[in-house]
Amino acid sequence: YMKYLVDGDLAIDNWQWQMQAGVTNPLSDTFRIYNPNKNLEEKDGDLKFIYHWVEELRGYSLPEILNGAYLNESPYPEPILDWAETRKINGLIVSNLRKRVKERLVAEQGVELEQAAIAKETVDKYWESKDKQYREYQTRTESSC
Repeated sequence: YMKYLVDGDLAIDNWQWQMQAGVTNPLSDTFRIYNPNKNLEEKDGDLKFIYHWVEELRGYSLPEILNGAYLNESPYPEPILDWAETRKINGLIVSNLRKRVKERLVAEQGVELEQAAIAKETVDKYWESKDKQYREYQTRTESSC
Protein backbone atom coordinates (compact mmCIF):
# COMPACT_ATOMS: atom_id res chain seq x y z
CA TYR A 1 0.00 0.00 0.00
CA MET A 2 2.79 2.42 0.89
CA LYS A 3 4.12 2.47 -2.69
CA TYR A 4 0.87 4.06 -3.87
CA LEU A 5 1.10 7.03 -1.50
CA VAL A 6 2.51 10.23 -2.96
CA ASP A 7 3.91 11.24 0.43
CA GLY A 8 4.33 7.84 2.05
CA ASP A 9 6.68 7.86 5.02
CA LEU A 10 7.01 4.57 6.88
CA ALA A 11 8.48 6.24 9.94
CA ILE A 12 5.36 8.31 10.61
CA ASP A 13 2.41 6.95 8.61
CA ASN A 14 1.68 3.79 10.59
CA TRP A 15 1.74 5.70 13.89
CA GLN A 16 -0.42 8.50 12.48
CA TRP A 17 -2.99 6.06 11.07
CA GLN A 18 -3.19 4.30 14.42
CA MET A 19 -3.52 7.60 16.26
CA GLN A 20 -6.30 8.82 13.95
CA ALA A 21 -8.10 5.51 14.48
CA GLY A 22 -7.77 5.89 18.26
CA VAL A 23 -5.84 2.65 18.67
CA THR A 24 -2.59 3.95 20.15
CA ASN A 25 -1.23 2.96 23.54
CA PRO A 26 -4.10 1.63 25.69
CA LEU A 27 -2.44 2.92 28.87
CA SER A 28 -2.73 6.50 27.66
CA ASP A 29 -5.76 8.36 28.96
CA THR A 30 -6.11 10.38 25.77
CA PHE A 31 -6.73 9.68 22.11
CA ARG A 32 -7.51 11.81 19.10
CA ILE A 33 -10.47 11.88 16.80
CA TYR A 34 -9.64 13.72 13.60
CA ASN A 35 -11.56 16.97 13.11
CA PRO A 36 -11.59 17.99 9.42
CA ASN A 37 -12.81 21.53 10.20
CA LYS A 38 -10.02 22.14 12.70
CA ASN A 39 -7.52 20.76 10.21
CA LEU A 40 -8.87 23.07 7.49
CA GLU A 41 -8.60 26.10 9.78
CA GLU A 42 -5.08 25.25 10.94
CA LYS A 43 -3.54 23.89 7.74
CA ASP A 44 -5.34 25.76 4.96
CA GLY A 45 -6.78 28.88 6.56
CA ASP A 46 -6.11 30.86 3.38
CA LEU A 47 -7.92 28.12 1.39
CA LYS A 48 -5.18 27.84 -1.28
CA PHE A 49 -5.39 24.05 -1.28
CA ILE A 50 -9.20 24.03 -1.27
CA TYR A 51 -9.45 26.64 -4.04
CA HIS A 52 -6.91 24.73 -6.13
CA TRP A 53 -8.51 21.30 -5.80
CA VAL A 54 -12.20 21.94 -5.06
CA GLU A 55 -13.54 24.18 -7.80
CA GLU A 56 -17.06 24.16 -6.34
CA LEU A 57 -15.88 25.98 -3.20
CA ARG A 58 -13.91 28.73 -4.91
CA GLY A 59 -15.12 32.13 -3.83
CA TYR A 60 -16.45 31.00 -0.46
CA SER A 61 -14.69 32.21 2.68
CA LEU A 62 -13.48 29.87 5.42
CA PRO A 63 -16.43 30.70 7.72
CA GLU A 64 -18.84 30.17 4.82
CA ILE A 65 -17.36 26.76 4.06
CA LEU A 66 -17.37 25.73 7.72
CA ASN A 67 -20.97 26.92 8.15
CA GLY A 68 -22.19 25.29 4.94
CA ALA A 69 -23.14 28.52 3.12
CA TYR A 70 -22.42 26.73 -0.17
CA LEU A 71 -25.03 24.02 0.39
CA ASN A 72 -27.88 25.34 -1.74
CA GLU A 73 -25.70 27.35 -4.12
CA SER A 74 -22.96 24.94 -5.18
CA PRO A 75 -22.88 21.42 -6.60
CA TYR A 76 -20.42 20.50 -3.84
CA PRO A 77 -22.07 17.76 -1.74
CA GLU A 78 -23.27 18.31 1.78
CA PRO A 79 -21.42 16.57 4.61
CA ILE A 80 -22.41 12.92 4.95
CA LEU A 81 -22.44 13.11 8.75
CA ASP A 82 -22.66 15.53 11.62
CA TRP A 83 -19.08 15.54 12.84
CA ALA A 84 -19.81 16.77 16.38
CA GLU A 85 -22.50 14.14 16.96
CA THR A 86 -20.42 11.39 15.36
CA ARG A 87 -17.44 12.35 17.54
CA LYS A 88 -19.56 12.01 20.68
CA ILE A 89 -20.82 8.57 19.69
CA ASN A 90 -17.52 7.20 18.39
CA GLY A 91 -15.52 8.83 21.17
CA LEU A 92 -17.56 6.91 23.72
CA ILE A 93 -17.18 3.66 21.77
CA VAL A 94 -13.40 4.05 21.41
CA SER A 95 -13.04 5.15 25.03
CA ASN A 96 -14.92 2.08 26.25
CA LEU A 97 -12.89 -0.25 24.02
CA ARG A 98 -9.63 1.26 25.24
CA LYS A 99 -10.79 0.87 28.84
CA ARG A 100 -11.56 -2.83 28.27
CA VAL A 101 -8.19 -3.42 26.60
CA LYS A 102 -6.41 -1.67 29.48
CA GLU A 103 -8.32 -3.79 32.02
CA ARG A 104 -7.40 -6.96 30.12
CA LEU A 105 -3.72 -6.01 29.96
CA VAL A 106 -3.61 -5.22 33.67
CA ALA A 107 -5.41 -8.47 34.54
CA GLU A 108 -3.07 -10.59 32.40
CA GLN A 109 0.14 -8.87 33.60
CA GLY A 110 1.86 -10.09 30.43
CA VAL A 111 4.35 -8.85 27.89
CA GLU A 112 1.73 -6.63 26.22
CA LEU A 113 1.32 -4.66 29.45
CA GLU A 114 5.08 -4.36 29.81
CA GLN A 115 5.45 -3.10 26.23
CA ALA A 116 2.56 -0.66 26.63
CA ALA A 117 4.05 0.67 29.89
CA ILE A 118 7.44 1.21 28.24
CA ALA A 119 5.81 2.96 25.28
CA LYS A 120 3.73 5.17 27.58
CA GLU A 121 6.79 6.08 29.64
CA THR A 122 8.67 7.00 26.45
CA VAL A 123 5.83 9.21 25.20
CA ASP A 124 5.39 10.82 28.63
CA LYS A 125 9.12 11.64 28.78
CA TYR A 126 8.97 13.07 25.28
CA TRP A 127 6.09 15.39 26.14
CA GLU A 128 7.70 16.34 29.45
CA SER A 129 10.83 17.34 27.52
CA LYS A 130 8.80 19.29 24.93
CA ASP A 131 6.85 21.08 27.66
CA LYS A 132 10.11 22.03 29.37
CA GLN A 133 11.53 23.33 26.08
CA TYR A 134 8.40 25.37 25.50
CA ARG A 135 8.44 26.87 28.99
CA GLU A 136 12.12 27.80 28.54
CA TYR A 137 11.30 29.37 25.18
CA GLN A 138 8.45 31.37 26.74
CA THR A 139 10.73 32.58 29.53
CA ARG A 140 13.40 33.70 27.03
CA THR A 141 10.82 35.39 24.82
CA GLU A 142 9.17 37.21 27.75
CA SER A 143 12.49 38.39 29.15
CA SER A 144 13.62 39.76 25.78
CA CYS A 145 10.49 41.90 25.37
